Formats: sequence, C-alpha cells, structure tokens
Amino acid sequence: MKMIFRSTWVGNHICTEEATLCQLDSYNKTRYSRRKKREGLLELASHEAHENQEVYFATILNDDDNPYCAMESNAGYFGLDFLGDNYENYLLYEYREDEHSGKLFLRVITLFECYPGTTEKMIRIDFRYTHQGGYSSLLYQGEAYDGTYEEIRTEHPPISVEKLERLWVDYPKFGEYDQLICLDRIPLLARERILEYTDKEFPTFREYLQRDIEHYQPPKE
Repeated sequence: MKMIFRSTWVGNHICTEEATLCQLDSYNKTRYSRRKKREGLLELASHEAHENQEVYFATILNDDDNPYCAMESNAGYFGLDFLGDNYENYLLYEYREDEHSGKLFLRVITLFECYPGTTEKMIRIDFRYTHQGGYSSLLYQGEAYDGTYEEIRTEHPPISVEKLERLWVDYPKFGEYDQLICLDRIPLLARERILEYTDKEFPTFREYLQRDIEHYQPPKE
C-alpha cells in the first residue's frame, strides 16, 4: 500500500493537492495555498499540522491505486474511513487520545450497510468500547420523514483483556499509520457482524482482514 497526503471526498473522489491545501488553510488558519512554490508543500503543511495536533488528511491506496482508506486527524482524534471501489465508506474507525497515557483508544467502530448493489446507506451500527472493556452496540435504521427511524441499543458482555489491549495504540509518528488501520483490532462479535455484511457486498474485506491477521500475528517461537 502507499499513502498520499490528500483528502478524500467520501463517496466521490480523492481531492487534488491544491484543494487539500485550501482545506488545511481553512481549518488551521494557515496560508500554505498562497505560496507560489508548491512542490512538497502539502506534506510540509500536513507534517506541521501533525506536530501541532491540527487538522490534516491522508489517503491510503492499495498497490493497484484503488482506494483503501481515508484518514482525518485533529486534536487527539484519528478517523479512518475504509473505502469501496466508488470511494464509499463501509467501515469507520474512530480513535481518541487518552489524556493520561497519551495513547490512542479505538472507541468506536462503525459499519455502514447499504441497500444491495447500491451505495445508499440502509443501516448504521456503532460498536462502542470503553477503557474498562465495556461493549455496546447502537443500530440506526429507517428515515425520520416517513416515521420509520429508530435506534436500537444493545449492551453486550465485556470484551476480554486481550481484546481490550488490542484497542490501544501508541500515538503514531507522522506518516506511520499501519497500526491504526489494522483490521485485526476488531473484537470478535463486531468482526462477525461486519463479515456477515461484507461477505455479501464487499468480499474483499475478508482478504484484507486475513492479510492483517497474518502480518501482525506474533512470530512463532
């Protein structure tokens, strides 16, 4: 995989360097987009934003240049949208920084289910975790305009200590996000529910998951 420091308009396209610079200037009150010399400027602006815990973006591509995921970073926050072939997001990771340890915690994993064969969202499920191992899910479905909208919250047994440890990640250095995008972090119950959907609509996800399992599993003694 390879990475570019350009934002992705989820469901649409990868933005240009110029458009991304304008976004950074707008969020961070900088003036990079006004400079005449542009070579290497976006990476410089992104690096500065990382050091200052301000807004910046990155898009990770597969080896065939198809989109894999889009990242947004802000003060103590990393959000990663995992993307399909049409730049639609089917899965979201939301990390938050713990003020005591300085580490990131994968607080929410969101699955977006679309109507079959479309990119129109049908169901959203938030799998939520706490620092103590608490686990709950919140399902959103229906539409408010026709009275079908509902939210269904379910409390689940706590996850194991081993799985809880997998939700903690060291705060990344600039440009080093492999640990953030690891799919093997997803706890078992959420993983099974995600696979139930992706096996039908996005089977490549299982290949990505297996790749991460093999890559990050501890070496055998």
